[in-house]
Amino acid sequence: MKKSLLSLAMIVIFSVVGIQLFIIPLFESHIRHPTEKWALEFLTSGFTNILAQQLQPLPKQERALYLQTIQANFGVELSLQEFKENDFSIEQQQWLEQDKVLGDPLTDLVYRKIDSEQMLVVINPNTVPKYLINDAQRWSMGSFYLIHKRLAGQPEKNWPSLMGSISDNFEHPVSLQTMSELNYSKAQMSDLNEGRIIAISTADSDFIGYPADIVIQRIANSDKVIVLGPFSPELKSKVQYMLSIFYLIFSLSLLVPIVVWLIPAWRSMLSLDKVAILLGQGKFDTRAKLIRFSHLNHLSKTFNHMAEKIQRLISSHKNLINAVSHELRTPIARIEFNLELLRNSTKNDYQLKQLDRIEFSLNELNSLVSEMLAHARFDREMPVLTFESVELKHWLKQELITWQEANPNMTIILLEKGNCNAMIDRYYMSRAICNLIRNAIAYGQNQIQISYQKSHVGWMLFIEDDGTGIPLASRDKVFEPFYREDESRNLQKGGTGLGLAIVKQILNWHGGTASVSTSALGGARFVLDWPEKTS
Repeated sequence: MKKSLLSLAMIVIFSVVGIQLFIIPLFESHIRHPTEKWALEFLTSGFTNILAQQLQPLPKQERALYLQTIQANFGVELSLQEFKENDFSIEQQQWLEQDKVLGDPLTDLVYRKIDSEQMLVVINPNTVPKYLINDAQRWSMGSFYLIHKRLAGQPEKNWPSLMGSISDNFEHPVSLQTMSELNYSKAQMSDLNEGRIIAISTADSDFIGYPADIVIQRIANSDKVIVLGPFSPELKSKVQYMLSIFYLIFSLSLLVPIVVWLIPAWRSMLSLDKVAILLGQGKFDTRAKLIRFSHLNHLSKTFNHMAEKIQRLISSHKNLINAVSHELRTPIARIEFNLELLRNSTKNDYQLKQLDRIEFSLNELNSLVSEMLAHARFDREMPVLTFESVELKHWLKQELITWQEANPNMTIILLEKGNCNAMIDRYYMSRAICNLIRNAIAYGQNQIQISYQKSHVGWMLFIEDDGTGIPLASRDKVFEPFYREDESRNLQKGGTGLGLAIVKQILNWHGGTASVSTSALGGARFVLDWPEKTS
């Protein structure tokens, strides 16, 4: 167990180190950086495109001066840079040639090509202290300034059409609303009336970690406001995708090594489960496989050692029974021969009576030996069964004639329920019925009742007596070899203690079960239940 826990700890440690060294860098370069690049372009494309369009008609030497004059209205730093193709990859060059905004999340810079010689660069330094204005307001300052400048001097009735052309430069929504359409707090409405930028947060913006979902500013002294956003619908889907990929990669990178480590143990458990079932079925020669790299091999070895001991014990037990049973045959035969000699050589009534007692005991011993040999043979191997269709009423009548004649003081009744054809091995099923009737005669008082019926899966046969019955605690044990509930009672009734065990074996061969319950007659009710068979 200590080795298993140690190996698991090592796997977790190496997995975490591998994630840190290999998985996270791959995630950063293929998932996180592209997502952050898109977010950077998404938030800055509007004012960057408008600025580039304003700078294009200006002479090259005047562009820097123009940026200096408007810099105070932006929450980011604006600068110009010579366009050099060597500074960018081929993919980035193609992107810039399409007049698109290019974001670089590693340097937090945004590029927009003005012409073939010069490009606009947006730098994201914290030029405005965060305790005066939040990030959402800082990013939107330049957009509001440029939109205000585009609308200034134009009639208010033209503003909606102008906003349509202006919004084409933005990746996020840009709209024009009236003050009456807004429903915010008094403090926020007061800030709007004073021309300040207000930022409205939502649960979605909190989820993605952005300071606002929409930002709003009033246009001069009009009742119109400019609304930028909402940003969350676009940003949220990207963030969710990025986090999903991250957690998936992280969990798989940690889970796969653990699963690989567990597979041999799982195979060992399957092997142990299969062997345990086979042992329960009496196949004691089965053994659990030793799986390579499994940390449960020690358990499999212990299990195999236990199964081997059980097999040796059972084998020695069977060999002992077989040997004893066979060896008893010879002295029994000699005793029988000597009894006949003594019986023929004496006329003394007392001696003849004693010889009859010896012969009775000898017959019991002979019966015990026969039953022991039969049980040992049945337990060792299953015979080849010959299933045939047997009409139960007719077959049982034939079986009961002999028993009724031999026991005239016992009433044996067959409850006939019409014709019922069952698939059985006639020889072995007859033996099972005989053992049960013999048991009923031994423990019953005056009456034995036999019945049968067709069940939904096969057939059922019942043997009942009017004896004292079998206690509930002993009903499963009576089918075990040599089990005796009451030694003195069994000695008086005789019997070998193997009859019911043989009944159980025969029903197992038929795919059925043997059980016992309480009879309406007051004694025991033995039930034989077996499924349909084909010939």
